[in-house]
Amino acid sequence: MMEVDGVEGWNNNPPDGLKFANLKAFVNAAREFEATHSESAVNMMTRYLGLIASSCDLSIFSPGRSEVCAFFSSLWRVMCDGRGPHWAGVAVLARASVEPSARHALTHTYKFMPILSRLLLDTISNEKKIKLLSVMQDISYGIKISWQESYLTSLMKQLTDWILQPMSEPQHRTIGHKSLTVLVNVCYGNLPAIYALMRTVDTKDFVVHLISLKDGGYGGVEVCRLLLCLSSGTRGSSAIRQSDIHSYLCCTMRTFNKAIVDRDATQLLHAYTFINDLCTDNNLRSYVLSYSHFNNSLQESLVKIDELCKTAPDDMGEPENAMNCLQNVLKFLAVLVNLDLYSLRCHHCQLVCLCMKSSRICLPESLELFATIIAQYKDEGALPQELMGVICDGLPALLVPPSLEPGKVGLQWLQVVGALCESSETQERVLQEVTPDSFEDTLYSVLQYTSQNGPVGMETAQKSVVLACRSGLSLAPLSKHWEAAFNRMLAHHQVRKLLCMALTGNNGSRRRQIMQLVKHHYFPSDQMNQIFGESLQSVAEAEAEAEPWAQVAGGGAGPERVSAAQELALDQLVARLGEALQAGKISDIATSSVMELYGYKMTCLEQRLHSHSVALQGATEHMASLQHALALLQATNSAQQDVLYTTQMQNEKHKKSIEDLHKQLEDAETTLRGFRAKLAAERLDKENQKEILQKEFRSQIANIENEMKIREREAEERLKQLESDNRTLQKKLEQQTNKNSELAGVLIKFEERVKQRDKKLEEAAAADSGLRRELEQRDNMIKQLEKTVVERENRLYQVTTQLEEMKRVQEMVAKLMSKSSSTAAS
Repeated sequence: MMEVDGVEGWNNNPPDGLKFANLKAFVNAAREFEATHSESAVNMMTRYLGLIASSCDLSIFSPGRSEVCAFFSSLWRVMCDGRGPHWAGVAVLARASVEPSARHALTHTYKFMPILSRLLLDTISNEKKIKLLSVMQDISYGIKISWQESYLTSLMKQLTDWILQPMSEPQHRTIGHKSLTVLVNVCYGNLPAIYALMRTVDTKDFVVHLISLKDGGYGGVEVCRLLLCLSSGTRGSSAIRQSDIHSYLCCTMRTFNKAIVDRDATQLLHAYTFINDLCTDNNLRSYVLSYSHFNNSLQESLVKIDELCKTAPDDMGEPENAMNCLQNVLKFLAVLVNLDLYSLRCHHCQLVCLCMKSSRICLPESLELFATIIAQYKDEGALPQELMGVICDGLPALLVPPSLEPGKVGLQWLQVVGALCESSETQERVLQEVTPDSFEDTLYSVLQYTSQNGPVGMETAQKSVVLACRSGLSLAPLSKHWEAAFNRMLAHHQVRKLLCMALTGNNGSRRRQIMQLVKHHYFPSDQMNQIFGESLQSVAEAEAEAEPWAQVAGGGAGPERVSAAQELALDQLVARLGEALQAGKISDIATSSVMELYGYKMTCLEQRLHSHSVALQGATEHMASLQHALALLQATNSAQQDVLYTTQMQNEKHKKSIEDLHKQLEDAETTLRGFRAKLAAERLDKENQKEILQKEFRSQIANIENEMKIREREAEERLKQLESDNRTLQKKLEQQTNKNSELAGVLIKFEERVKQRDKKLEEAAAADSGLRRELEQRDNMIKQLEKTVVERENRLYQVTTQLEEMKRVQEMVAKLMSKSSSTAAS
């Protein structure tokens, strides 16, 4: 077997070395296991596989690195060995299949399906069956089978046995459901697998059982896919009836609505896969377009999807389940929108609102659905007013560049920007909300993220570059900043490289898109020449490096009891017997002798069949090994090409810099010679000026010396005068000192008098404060007396009023008495 991981010198920076440390350690342990098959090597491999399976960083499985290629190749060889750590490897494969690019590599490059099929036995526990089938349904999606591979017969028998078994217990139901999913994935688009299935089971009975499962509500979408596979394999896709497709669509929409209510992410994924397959099949797309019940089904689904968005992730169990459900729902809706049915346009406003609600949970799918809706109005040139009103409310939030993991969401964000650039009224919003710098940063984040994701990453990178160039070309005529950004993008070496690869690739629609970009009048002509020049150079290099692949021939011949010469003799004998039988000359030969001869012939054919099966299995394993080697070489080649391209760009840059420096050096030498001549002339002039100045300085110095002598004499005379004045001042100073001593005595006497006066003032101040206190006390007494007087006056007023009242009462009593006496007298 070819060694594919013999790469001793992995060039990594320290963070990457630490990131892939467990993968490298497993590769070393796998080499020790292949050499010794010791128990310690198995334990070491199991330990490292457990660490790898529990890793939170899924980027360690990205297939664009040589370390990852070596790891998967070593894991494949170890799992092929019967003594290897199979179930620890299954755990790693389950973890790696979560990463899309790694899942694609496990399916199409590393060929783990035959190994997992050997582990799929009735003797293992139900938990292991479920775990193994879960991994197989992930890595069997989209698998391509072009011949009768040796594992297909046993795999078909095991899967169909579990599908046909009674599903009374929940575990049996789960095993049957996952077996059905794996069977659908293996058979879809693969005629050899369909023929192997038809040889394994009675097709009519199996179809009847599938229809009973479909009508019973179990695995409806998978059953529809398998029925479609069987119909295509037996009658061809052109013989499929419209009524069957409508029945499948009815089942799909029913399953879709039920799965939303049940929060079943698996059923939603199957529904999306099936309807996407129907819509992408050119023979069946017309039948899908003629289905008339999409509108009613979608109306029911939107209400349930709104409830799904309102539900908190904690209410749905695991947060990943909530995200997966909503992701599959949005993908399903994007497929329906892409049908461009006029009857579904009435739901576009609701779908745009759904995109804005779901963007907080799963941003990539929300952006993709939003871009799909906007793209439906590209030919019309304008959006409906009601849709425009809904979009304007949520557009600023959707146009914010993704800050969290921009490499994963960047492609969908670029799709949104590109779709909005198709309409003039939304172009203005893009110019307002998106800056050229953030647009470029998002593009480069996508290119950096996809650079190590193998073929899937390369496809994403090419699509992103084409979208970015289309958007930049749409906005460049409207703004100078966008024009400069567009030129910067085209000058970026990775963008040009991806444009060249897309231009020489197999995708015809993408080539047409690039040609439309290049022929645009705003596209720079120098960049056009570089792109076409690099693309032609890459094509020439590819043709020069292409080598014919040797066809793998089966060489694993098993032990034969009949030699080739004996087989030829038996063939001739059987032929003569056949001729004798037709001529009627075989009546005297015993039938047992003829049967014995046919028995030898059948034994020979069985041995040959077994030999070819062994040879086919060996050839398949050898082809897988060659594919592993090719993947490792491609990863190494890609890294080396990047280094080479970067080196070439730097060399060109350095060459240009060297040429500029040489030119600058020549200019500097010319300037230096001119400066030297000018400096010599200036030096001569300066020497002449120096001599003249020296003469002038000498005459000035003589004049200064004479002036100094005159000033010295004047200074001596002034000094003598100052000395005499000083003596006079000293005498006056002595006299003044005597006067000052007398004044000091007088001053002391005045100070004593001042102290006495200060003492008297303090006593007067004390007496004054005492008088003030007495005044305050008397004022208080006066206030109290005044208060007492006021109170007595009030009291006197009250008594006076009471007396007046009594007088009035007395007068009234007197009047009443007088009246009563007068009445009594009368």
